[in-house]
Amino acid sequence: MANYPDYNPEDIQLELREILPEEAISKGLFERINNALDPYTSSDDIDRGMVPYAVVWPSSTEEVSQVMKYANTKNIPVFVRGSGTSLHGASKYRHSGIVLNVGRLKHFSIEKDNGYVEFGPGHRVLKVKQMLEEEGYFLPLVPGSIRVASIGGIISNNTSAHAVDSCIGKPRDYILGLQVVLPSGEVIETGTKSLRRPAGTDLTQYFVGGDGLLGVITGIRMQLVPMFASAYGVAYFHNELSSAKAVQRIYMEKAPMPLFMEYLDERVARMSFAIQNLPEPPGSLVMFHSIGQTEEEAVHKVNKLVEAISKEPVIEAKRITDMDEWHKIWLARESALPFICQGGKGVFGLSEIASSVRGLVDCMEDTINMDEGMPTLSKLGKPYIMGHLGALSLHPVYIFPADWSAEEKNKGIEEMFFKEAQINEKYGTCGGEWGQFAKRTPFYRKRYGDTVYGLVKDVKKVFDPNSILNPDVFRD
Repeated sequence: MANYPDYNPEDIQLELREILPEEAISKGLFERINNALDPYTSSDDIDRGMVPYAVVWPSSTEEVSQVMKYANTKNIPVFVRGSGTSLHGASKYRHSGIVLNVGRLKHFSIEKDNGYVEFGPGHRVLKVKQMLEEEGYFLPLVPGSIRVASIGGIISNNTSAHAVDSCIGKPRDYILGLQVVLPSGEVIETGTKSLRRPAGTDLTQYFVGGDGLLGVITGIRMQLVPMFASAYGVAYFHNELSSAKAVQRIYMEKAPMPLFMEYLDERVARMSFAIQNLPEPPGSLVMFHSIGQTEEEAVHKVNKLVEAISKEPVIEAKRITDMDEWHKIWLARESALPFICQGGKGVFGLSEIASSVRGLVDCMEDTINMDEGMPTLSKLGKPYIMGHLGALSLHPVYIFPADWSAEEKNKGIEEMFFKEAQINEKYGTCGGEWGQFAKRTPFYRKRYGDTVYGLVKDVKKVFDPNSILNPDVFRD
């Protein structure tokens, strides 16, 4: 763990007032602690020695630059924060420092005649989606936390979220350029204002998916994507393995990939459907959303998916034409995690397992049995399973009873991430939603080797020689 000078919080707050307006600084103890936590169950609790000196809320790139220059000069770590909805411990800190909250960086401009939109990282994803839809465009970022997640965090992690990568790709496929403040405080521009992306080295690709290691993104230029027509479908299966075989079949049949293909195992489906006042589902389910330039094209794609799925044992596979039915089914998936917590009466542990196409059935079975050989998880039995099955991504969920001690819950969390790493390593995969460090540093080192891990840290040193920016991303 890196070492940094100890400062009196009041001194830091006074010095920050010289470079920022009063409304851009939060000094209260509650606000400082609140901005150093995320919702994940974890052993990384914040003690008094880790409480941030201050939380700053810059409203411009220039103010971010001034904060970074100040922090770099005094060797104070800076932790960049959006809405703090990270589900893998990346927002919990181990040093006192400055939290730089991007919540006021909310410029927004649609350049229709150039084919792109520019915006700040502090917007909620849902807000950007709504503003684009008002002008007839689609936001190609679809996290389950769309109502609360900040768009800067999504882009920093390059997360696929619900989207099937084979359909629309990753966020970096749409980012044309960025405005970035380096740890030194220097401001740089990357990329282009053309829809023709640069060939060769483009620093945009370092920051999109850069885990917040290299700089503070203050401006984003994204290609405009015209809105499309949609069609929907659902399929019910006798068990988890049948649903996995059906998804394999979709790939083997070369069926058109849907925008989403989401999964709920039978336990989760029944729980979620009951809360939604939907009829009890006959088994585990896969729901899918296809897109096309016309309604006919979207319907054709859904029908091709139903056709492919029906070649495997299935209780029912159908296109949904009743939008009220679709919205209820979709909400059952979108709200599955809180529904599980409500039903399980405890706190959740969530991990991410990715599979190859060929290994999907075996990977599903390994996920179902991830409690085997784990002393703490075995007390809870099989996990609840949901996820983005069309994207070959599963989320096993454990609910740790409220009356368990913190130590026992944390043991369960560590076992869960151990099994996540073990299964992903077995199939030669890596999670496609969360950052690669925080809880995953041991997996990253084992999966790619110390040479690759060393290169990542060397790149970090080039951009941030004093290691002041998000130093806790590395957990070694």
